[in-house]
Amino acid sequence: MKRAIVHIDGDGFFASCEIALNPKLKGKPVVTGQERGIATAMSPEAKRLGIHRGMPVYQIKKLYPEVIVVNSNYHTYGMFAQRMYDIVRRFTDRVEEYSIDECFADITGLERENLSYEDIARSIKETLNRELGMTFSLGLAPTKVVAKVASKYQKPDGFTVIEPSEIPDFLRDIQIGQVWGIGPATSLSLYKYGIKTALDLAERPLRWVDENLARPHVEIWHELRGTPVYGVRSEHEDDQKSLQATRTFTPPTTDEAHILSELSRNVEHAAGKARSHGLVAKRIYYFLKTQEFRYHRMEIPLAAALQAPNEILNEIRKTFDAVYQPGVLYRATGVTLAGLVPQNMAQSDLFGEVVKKQKWNEVFNTVDNIDRRYGTHTVTLASSLSANRARHQRPHKHLIIPFMGETE
Repeated sequence: MKRAIVHIDGDGFFASCEIALNPKLKGKPVVTGQERGIATAMSPEAKRLGIHRGMPVYQIKKLYPEVIVVNSNYHTYGMFAQRMYDIVRRFTDRVEEYSIDECFADITGLERENLSYEDIARSIKETLNRELGMTFSLGLAPTKVVAKVASKYQKPDGFTVIEPSEIPDFLRDIQIGQVWGIGPATSLSLYKYGIKTALDLAERPLRWVDENLARPHVEIWHELRGTPVYGVRSEHEDDQKSLQATRTFTPPTTDEAHILSELSRNVEHAAGKARSHGLVAKRIYYFLKTQEFRYHRMEIPLAAALQAPNEILNEIRKTFDAVYQPGVLYRATGVTLAGLVPQNMAQSDLFGEVVKKQKWNEVFNTVDNIDRRYGTHTVTLASSLSANRARHQRPHKHLIIPFMGETE
């Protein structure tokens, strides 16, 4: 069955919410972010003036006195986001709430003789535009990566459909840095290999890709070629078979080490829950949440089910550089342990891996006993210390377990 993935992206979402609430602002250059001193979202009229995200508010007011700058109201934006998700779920229950202004929908198998995938996607767009009083850009494609690139192709109010046979022609015009999951550092690295467009990457042979790229970028290569790797993750389905730990921290920071420490702390929480239920995870999802409520995410399928937090964090570190973007302010992290199965049902493997994992389980069972006696976080991973100190917990001595996955 031909897959059909839709990516829905709100155009200047925060500004659009303000205009929807106050129709007098329609047609005017509107910018949100007054309270932070930098632009966080812009109406199309503001974008046409040359205003961009992150531009200082004082500079905007000096250069463009006609611009209306307002405070951000994230609670209101969250309510609009929930309405967006609910509308999309009228068409399919396979909806992934990717961030506050975007989501994925899997409409595979819903086409009929008189109703194509394009008809369904267009109906989603028209319903969103009509009921929320703002515009959305949609991309329809066989994979999540291509659909996300397609949704940005004709912004604002865009609608781009990419059939499998059309993927190469479409990718020819897409700069490699515009591909979802490929950041500035990776783009520079790929330039050295002569890869400047998405098509340049897609046309590389599999052997070259395996030898030269990290696993997340190998997965992107498959998706760019029309081979699905990433599924649309229904939050409801995940809730049934997963454990999650998330935490917002203040102040927001760009410090990579501290952000990883916050994530490490969440890993310890989630792993502790898994141990208490005797469960191990076959998949890991984690995210970094920016100050603008945008989510940078990664999914990691595991060759062997894991429970020990140091081993989980070791897997996360392999992909962290592909998710973290230098210079971006982050305000929260989260991790989900999914595909949970009872510990005694985990598939055995070779080369002593089962024995090694059992030893780690024994170590962390001892950690649990110490924490129950002396209080949580008495024993912690060294990688979590920065986050623990920042939370001003009651003072007590820490026994430090070094992160065994680190290399010197």
